[in-house]
Amino acid sequence: MKPLILICSRDYEFYLLLAQILNMTGFEPSLVEGAEEALAGVKSHDLVALIVDYHSDAFHISDLVSQIKEALADKTPPIAVFVGAGNQQLYLEVLKTGVSEIFMRPFNPERFLSYLSDLSPDASGKSCMKRTLGNTLIYAEITMHLDSMRVDCDGLDVQLSPIEFRLLQHFLQKPGYVFSRDALIEAAWPQGTFVEPRTVDVHVGRLRRGMRRVLGRDIIRTVRATGYALDERQSAERAS
Repeated sequence: MKPLILICSRDYEFYLLLAQILNMTGFEPSLVEGAEEALAGVKSHDLVALIVDYHSDAFHISDLVSQIKEALADKTPPIAVFVGAGNQQLYLEVLKTGVSEIFMRPFNPERFLSYLSDLSPDASGKSCMKRTLGNTLIYAEITMHLDSMRVDCDGLDVQLSPIEFRLLQHFLQKPGYVFSRDALIEAAWPQGTFVEPRTVDVHVGRLRRGMRRVLGRDIIRTVRATGYALDERQSAERAS
């Protein structure tokens, strides 16, 4: 039996697109059209994930996420949200909910496939990251509290700008994976914003220095002509 993913959307054509991708990657898609159906669906199925196609005229995403967390507690499935292109207000609204992933429409298929590969049962145990109750991402000594948008390392608060926070969140969701500059722009900047590759380098450099101040070592790896990765192994190799 294929792993089940619920898709909450009122756009049937968009559902068919996602359903085709899910079928091709070994998942079973199921359509629900509103918040009440989505809440009932996550209660009645052993889900791999919930995907929400979010629009301002649909429902409040914060209410839906809160209701799911309250109903399922530590059994809450990963929640990914698609937001319309250029809608920065909705993007920020979704960001505050602490969902596992946010995609801007039109979305990057490569990034979506990467997200689905992490949901596969075969991928369990391959990452040094773990998710805990309350939407917390943990890797090495880094703890990111998505609900409060706060980061600490061994109990010390790390001060990050909103862009640096989103960059680190993206890195934490897939440690060791090398993200291109284009992928980081899509993850950390509002859709439609023109960002030069050099700007990405500047912000990653600031994030690297901020983490180095509290960790005492570099934890972001530069891959020449490709991009960046969060990688604890490089600091261990330098120390040996």
